[in-house]
Amino acid sequence: MNPELQRNLWLEASPFRLILIAGLLLLAFAATSVAPLGFATTSRTALALYWFFAVLWGTRSAGLSVVGEIRERTWDGQKLSSIGPWEMVWGKLFGATAANWFGALLCLPFLLIPAVGAMGLGPALRYGLILLTLGVFAQAVALLSSLVLIRRNTGNWRLDTFLCQVAGIGAAFSYYSLWSSVSAFERSGTSSLEWWGHSFNLGSFHLVSLLLFLAWALVGCWRAMRTELRFANGPYVWLAYLLYSAVYSAGFESWIGQRWSLPQTLDPAVAKLAYAGATLLAAAYGMAFLEPKDPVRLRWLGEQVRGGRAYQAFLAMDCWMLSYVATLLVGFLLAALWMSGGGSLMVLAVLGFMTRDIAIFVLMQGQAGGKGDFAALGLLGALYLLVPTMLSGLNLRGLEFLVLPTGLFSVIAAWSEGAICAYLALKRIAR
Repeated sequence: MNPELQRNLWLEASPFRLILIAGLLLLAFAATSVAPLGFATTSRTALALYWFFAVLWGTRSAGLSVVGEIRERTWDGQKLSSIGPWEMVWGKLFGATAANWFGALLCLPFLLIPAVGAMGLGPALRYGLILLTLGVFAQAVALLSSLVLIRRNTGNWRLDTFLCQVAGIGAAFSYYSLWSSVSAFERSGTSSLEWWGHSFNLGSFHLVSLLLFLAWALVGCWRAMRTELRFANGPYVWLAYLLYSAVYSAGFESWIGQRWSLPQTLDPAVAKLAYAGATLLAAAYGMAFLEPKDPVRLRWLGEQVRGGRAYQAFLAMDCWMLSYVATLLVGFLLAALWMSGGGSLMVLAVLGFMTRDIAIFVLMQGQAGGKGDFAALGLLGALYLLVPTMLSGLNLRGLEFLVLPTGLFSVIAAWSEGAICAYLALKRIAR
């Protein structure tokens, strides 16, 4: 057996804790069985308790699985052991949450037996699979978030654990709300979804999407654990995820246009490329905020490029760098194709402002260290929210091109600001 899993089972799934959980669930279900009609049903109580064990408590246990080791000063010893990254991931993910899953699995029969009578065997089994997958997905996102925050080395472990728990809960609720919307779509006469020109059943599509994103979350945990254990990752897995997310989002172009009756003013290929570019843009900003921008590492990458070892530098590129380059490539292609209505100018301005913003993240990391990303986030908030509001209040809306993508002048301003910020960031790195 995986030694990390076995150790966590000894720590988390003690007989006393399991008996206590089983006893509390027995009392809760017994109370709902004799409760007045309409007060509380056993199935609703089971669903609420499942969410408590698998999502609310489970994400906290998953987030603490590594953070707790650091707080107790045992993580360095574990990193020196012979346990590999994947064994460490699923030993933490399923070992630290063993007691949570014991309680959650006890709730499932009280959920699925009434569902079989109401929906039939097939939909009830799909419902149970969705609940199980949601629980694992939420915990995997919480574990991945904790591994990302460990790289940032904030030192505020209580806040980090809370943020990891929020990330896991948010991921679970977002997908559960999507699956719950299936019944609303069916009541409105729509039970299918069009993706890349093909029609799919809404429930099945959501389930397959959830399974795929769970797989990517587990891959992310594995890669983050490899980084923590000082293994080299390489760029190809992240590039594959960028390709997947771009293709996934671009496929909804026709369905979203039909569902919300959007005006068909764009060529379908241009619209799909715009959806893909927006997804890559979000990935670039997200990773620029989350990943550390170590000046020493950036200086080393520059030395590799200057020394003619470009492929070695490519293999060592961070995710935010790859996301930025991918967004630029897709953006330039979109600008070349979207010539109507000033679309190309807007895209070019967005790319210029993105270059400026990424350079601000790198520059603030060098200026303020571990708090530089939050300083950059505050500065960008001022640029995109406060400055336009001030200009509007002073009747100077003609100057909004300096901070917002509005036309030709905004393209010139964006790339000028991007070049200045990039120069300052590179100068800071070179010190």
